[in-house]
Amino acid sequence: MKRALYKLLLLIFILVFAPIKAHAVQFELLVLPTNLFSVCDNYFCFPEVSEIVAEDVIFNLRQYQNINTRALADVRAKLYTDSVLKTKTESVLKKYEETDRIDFQTLQEIAKAFDVKSVLLISCYAVNDKTTLRRNLWDVLEISSAFKISYPFELKTNAVLTDMVNNIVMWSGKYTKSVSDTFGYYSASNQTQAMSQLEKIKQYSSGSISQTISQNVFMRFFPRDVRTFTVKKTEQEMDAEPKKFIPNALEHLSNPRMQKEYDSHLPEYSDDFIFTF
Repeated sequence: MKRALYKLLLLIFILVFAPIKAHAVQFELLVLPTNLFSVCDNYFCFPEVSEIVAEDVIFNLRQYQNINTRALADVRAKLYTDSVLKTKTESVLKKYEETDRIDFQTLQEIAKAFDVKSVLLISCYAVNDKTTLRRNLWDVLEISSAFKISYPFELKTNAVLTDMVNNIVMWSGKYTKSVSDTFGYYSASNQTQAMSQLEKIKQYSSGSISQTISQNVFMRFFPRDVRTFTVKKTEQEMDAEPKKFIPNALEHLSNPRMQKEYDSHLPEYSDDFIFTF
């Protein structure tokens, strides 16, 4: 009788708690690069940098089972079917690209249209120390190649994760990368050199910047506690450690007279030497 009761309780436990445990928290995220609507109309006909980074971020976030993101092609397709929503999206992205400011009210409408609670905005532009004007990286490459400009250019990448329920910024990051060579040149005299510049940006995106953004986004959704603990080392591990410098370790080898003569020749100050590396 007891055995049958235990089986019944176990069955009830599985039926009640198993679905709850299996139902993991899911986050719906919309990734919007500022060049979402840009057409491949540059001289080299390359995808915009913000789009390259956004594609890599989406790919990385899809590796997590608890974060759902839409492909940029699907986002464009939906926006092109709604001209009003498309216009609002263009306005939000342009404002963020030019001023780093977020129109939360309009962005909230966009989030509701896509049924998401979080939006990740990504912008990329090129600048130099001669002007504060923000330019498209491929436009800069075209101008530099045509006029042989040797100003060093930097690629600026900004990303901001917004919570559309509370209209707040959950996380933001800014990154800078020099796109000029050691001589300060950023140009491409032919298509082969241009493809090399594109490959550098793709490697920078997939191997560095997109991974950093993806990890920070994931950590905002699933923060982890960091705990410190002490590791007990064995005698063998302690012997293997390099010896530490101990000030005045040989002081006991000198007699009082030698120490007195040594002290008399010391300068007025008694600070140790400080080396700055």
